[in-house]
Amino acid sequence: MTILKDISIIWSFLHILVLFLFLFESRYSKRKTILITAVSMIPLIAVNFVLFFILGMEKYGSLMLLTLSLPSCIFFWFLAKHRDGRFFFTFCLVDTIVLELISITNIVNHYTTPDTYLVMFISRLIIYPLLEIWTYKKLRPIYLEVQHYTQKGWGLFAIIGALFYVTITLMIAHPTAVTERPEYIPGLLMLFVLMPIIYLHIITTMRHLRTMYQMNEQKHILSLQVSNLTTRMNELAVADQKFRVERHNFRHKMKTIASLLDTNQYDECRTLLEEYNEAIREPQVTRYCTNPVIDAVLATYIRRAENKGIPVKFGFAFPDQIPVNENELATAIANALENAINACEKVSESKRYIDIKVLDRPGFIIQIANSYVGSIEFDENEIPVNRDEDHGFGTRFIAAFCNKYEGFYQFKADGEKFTLYMNF
Repeated sequence: MTILKDISIIWSFLHILVLFLFLFESRYSKRKTILITAVSMIPLIAVNFVLFFILGMEKYGSLMLLTLSLPSCIFFWFLAKHRDGRFFFTFCLVDTIVLELISITNIVNHYTTPDTYLVMFISRLIIYPLLEIWTYKKLRPIYLEVQHYTQKGWGLFAIIGALFYVTITLMIAHPTAVTERPEYIPGLLMLFVLMPIIYLHIITTMRHLRTMYQMNEQKHILSLQVSNLTTRMNELAVADQKFRVERHNFRHKMKTIASLLDTNQYDECRTLLEEYNEAIREPQVTRYCTNPVIDAVLATYIRRAENKGIPVKFGFAFPDQIPVNENELATAIANALENAINACEKVSESKRYIDIKVLDRPGFIIQIANSYVGSIEFDENEIPVNRDEDHGFGTRFIAAFCNKYEGFYQFKADGEKFTLYMNF
């Protein structure tokens, strides 16, 4: 019945690859990554299986770090998009999880069906697919998101994973197999309980850190909105006061003009009219939207862009009833214009531009286009990825905002033009 043991070992090796590919980010396409991995890793797994068959579990366990773990680590390092602590932590995470499952199923089999390996075979046959389903549906989205937006701190966590791997390897194989040292099994099982708890804590901590960065960025946007709104209200108040003064003096000015006309002083009348006209134009303030928060955001970012030498073209047709929360819409617009200005600052002055359009039919449509240089990376949800440590949450806020109100969004990079499209 050793055939069941052999099959279960091959099954374990293959699922190390599957789990790793779920959490690993390659710098190549998915298809190319799978092809390169299959061509390179299947022969390596075959060699290790032969070594296991020849040397037995005890001797092979002491060599596995050099014959399988180290070569596969070097191989995936060359494929990795993130060649830093994120890669090493992912590698250690997968290796230690599978090593734990191998050890547990081996111990359970030793005390139940030591001669047939039936429990080992059946348990591994079931556990790995279930683990992969959970990993792909639950862990993978969170883990990839954390990798995208958190770059610091992974080195220490990778060391923790490596220490787990070395400790488990030593406990199960040195100086003899752990099944021959039953007094060590309780300590090993406690380590098996501790390890996933620590891993989950690490991932949760990194996710909370990402959330904190996101909250800080949105807090910054909201504080800017309050400041912008205050400034805008002051501008409108000053303009309104000037207009009130001019309206109050209007009757007296008309009398003066009539007097000049009666005495045929046309040149003086024309000069006076030009002065009055200039005084009326002076307090005028462009209004972009009847909603004060959205108006303040548009005014602030359009002024900021123009001050940075970025021409802004706009056309606004806001509907009477905006179908989404207006404050959240203002935040989404602020994020979009902030990103547009940052992108334009990297473009030569002659090619800078921002184009903003708001339409009220056939739906409520917002389109913001801007120039950019370089390449833009998109994640699996077609959302642009910003690798800066404390940035990159604006686009995700926009996507979440559109999803919340069952709207449509699209980020598109076409040549030297980047476009955000929202439709509700």
